[in-house]
This record gives sequence, C-alpha cells and structure tokens, in this order.
Amino acid sequence: MQDDPNPFLRSLSQMDARQAEPYGNSLSPLPHAQAPKREKFIGFTRDEASMNKLREALAGHIPNDNLVHLADFRQALAILAEMPTPEVVLVDLSGEEQPINALMDLSDTVDAGTVVLAIGEVQNVNFYRLVVKSLGIKEYIPKPLTTDAVLKHFLPVVDNLAQEQIGLRGGRMIALCGARGGVGTSCIAVNLGAYIATELHRHTLLLDGEVNTGTLALDLNLPSSRGLPAVLEAPQRVDQLLIERCVQDMGERLHVMAGMEGLAWEPPCHPEGLANFVQTIRERYNFMVADTGARLTPLARQLLFNAQQRVIVMDPTLISLRNVEKLFTLTGGSGQAQRPLLVLNKAGAQGGLARHFMEDKLGIQFDAVIPDLPRLVGGHSGFGTLAVRQRGPFRQSIITLAAVLGIGTQPGTARATVQPSYAGVS
Repeated sequence: MQDDPNPFLRSLSQMDARQAEPYGNSLSPLPHAQAPKREKFIGFTRDEASMNKLREALAGHIPNDNLVHLADFRQALAILAEMPTPEVVLVDLSGEEQPINALMDLSDTVDAGTVVLAIGEVQNVNFYRLVVKSLGIKEYIPKPLTTDAVLKHFLPVVDNLAQEQIGLRGGRMIALCGARGGVGTSCIAVNLGAYIATELHRHTLLLDGEVNTGTLALDLNLPSSRGLPAVLEAPQRVDQLLIERCVQDMGERLHVMAGMEGLAWEPPCHPEGLANFVQTIRERYNFMVADTGARLTPLARQLLFNAQQRVIVMDPTLISLRNVEKLFTLTGGSGQAQRPLLVLNKAGAQGGLARHFMEDKLGIQFDAVIPDLPRLVGGHSGFGTLAVRQRGPFRQSIITLAAVLGIGTQPGTARATVQPSYAGVS
C-alpha cells in the first residue's frame, strides 16, 4: 500500500489563497497569523448505510461519531474548502462520472500533510492500484462497506497516524541546543556533521539555525549564503530542486546551509512550512545536523520540535545546570526520541563544576563528555579547520557522541583509530 503520508503536496501554481499568504515570524504569532488547529478526522459518505457502517466501526477512535457526515463528493469539497483540513479525510467517490478527475480536484482543496481515505462504487483492481499507487490515496474500499473491511483498512490509519509519522521514510534530523551561549554547540555540530559525512560516508546537511549571528560558516571557512533565508521566506516552494540550489558543497557527502543576515531580519518560521522543509530535507539526506544555538528563537524552537533527536550541550557552570532543567521541559514532536541526549563540553575546565555533582543534581548521567581542550579546539575553530581530524580525546568524544546517537560504530573499535580522509573539507 501507499506509504507516503503527504500525498497532496502541491506546487506554487496550485496553492490556494490560504497557503499563499505570508508566513508569520514568531512561534507565538498574533491570533490572525496563527496556524489553525487541525482536527484528527472528518468523513463524508453519500448514503446512510455507509455512514452508519463507518460510525459503527470507528466509534471510540475518533473524537465523536458525528465526524462522519452525510454528503456527496462535491458537497464535501465545498466544506473542506472552508476549513483547516483535518489530518485524515475520508471521501465518497460514488456518483462521480470521472472519479480520477474528482481526486485531482480534491488535491487542490486539502492542505499539505493530509492523509486521504476513499470509498466508491468502482471495484476494478486497476482502479484501486491507480488511486493508491499514483494519486496518493492512502486506502480505498469499494462499496458496499463491511465492518471487517473498515476495521482492517481504515481503522489502523486513524489510530496509528502518529506512529506512521514517526516512521516516515527518510533521514534523521539531529538538533543541537546550547544550555547557554558559548558552550561550544556550533563546534560540536560542525565536527559531528563532518565526521558523519566524511568517515561514515552518509549524506549529511549542516544547518545553522542562528541566521543572524551563527558561526557555522565561519567554522568551515565558508562565505555566508542566503540559502536558508530563501527557503524560510517561501516554504510553499520547497522541493528537492530548491534545496539543491540553496546548499553549499563541502565535499561529496557534506552540504551546508549557513547565512549571516542583518540583525533587523527575523526569519519567518510558520510551523507547517518548516515541517515541510524538514521532511523534504529528510528525503534527500541521511542526516541533518542543525545548530539551534542557545537563544531559543522561534526558528530554533521549531527545529527542536521537528527533530528526531535533540542534543543539549552544556558546560560545567551553574547557569548551564539551571537551564538544562528547563530545556528538558520543551515539548517535542511525535517522531522524537523520548529524552534529549545530554553532552557535557569543556569537562574539567578550571573553576568548573565536578561531573558527579552535576549528574547528581540532574538525576541522569551524561551521554557524552568532551574534555576542556582550549588550544586544540580554539586553534581549529578560529581558522576554519576541523578538530575532529586530529587524533586524540576530542575526536574520540565526537565518535562517542555519534555512537550514542546510533550512528557508526561504538568507541574503541578499529574504525575509531583510523586516520580520517577529509577530501574537500577544511
């Protein structure tokens, strides 16, 4: 069956007026700019017998039974055009002389990310294959409906939509967040991304979420670009071609999005637009390593929400200790790991807190510990080179972090001691 959970993503020319409106630039915009709440399910059927069968089978699995309505296909289109499209929509193609054309009309009405179920009078196998494989319908059941058919084919979609979204095909996004400014989040992000791309041979995108003051491009000795701002300003246009034009190449498998906008420019970050951007990236890359900084801007919050794994970076200071407890309370998306990973950077720094003291206060152990190496790390970060290229404790810590993230091999294996080859990477 069709696995694509976003079957009705449309091109700019097909966007309706609602999607063509400018996106807001705040995580908590004014009421007129807020993304409308989407219900979980709505269904439409042409006849009472099918309506009763659907209500009976789906009872207790949707907010209330009256979310299955008596309406033909054209009436359903008119209703959907006037509301935020729910996550799952069920339509009845009965009575439509050209059901394929009807589904094309539906694609112009529903919002991006909607899962569509369909029922109808056509019982032809070729028709089923066409609508499911080519037109993006999640599942189709011919009439007359039976309780067993609804329970077998429709109920899992309604019940397990969140679980299906967790398992979306594509790569994994790792978002690194600093407990405070200056803890070394950018340094860890750039070295981790370079290690994954160059030594583990996985296609990787490095993204700098701090578009006004970020240092990722500086760390890589790259000129800043308007790749990420261009994507954020027109999220309805995001596709693989646009992504390809907006990234900078740092090698065969390492690409970068890092800009340096003026302080007056605020990145627009409409939640649905950014989610579409992240999913498009995941379809192209094995890993996306995002540096979200420590200021928790609206863009940073959205990147942290949409990531499959969050990593909190802290140093051995009281302010980091305090802020980490707050960062653990940030809400994550449905596809996110249960707990963020916690990295202690600059461990053993003069005047810093003891590791065991911090672990006792937090009630958890650090997932990775990076020692304080000011000469090594500072000598590379300030000159556009990578500290992970040099054998030693810093490199070993990056390998450990990758292993904790489930990438590559466990530390201590033969691969961890192999001298890296960073062709095309400074």
